[in-house]
Amino acid sequence: MARLAIICNVFFVLSVMHMLYKWFKLPDFLANFNAVLGLVMAPVANICFIIWLIGIKLTKSSVEIPKWQTILIVFMLFVQICAAFF
Repeated sequence: MARLAIICNVFFVLSVMHMLYKWFKLPDFLANFNAVLGLVMAPVANICFIIWLIGIKLTKSSVEIPKWQTILIVFMLFVQICAAFF
């Protein structure tokens, strides 16, 4: 789950770069692929990861998730929420 969220977050960054910077050119099919994975799938994957993480913490499961992944995913969800409102 964390890998999917991180991959989608990378595509989110690429999508934002494509929208904001004119020098960052991509072919149309690649830009569309980035937009779907980055702008649509990334927030959903991040929310699913956080719900999954809460479930792990509540059941006291022994699944180990690196802290840097958790911090990155929560930070990117915060950035995506801020980007949605501005």
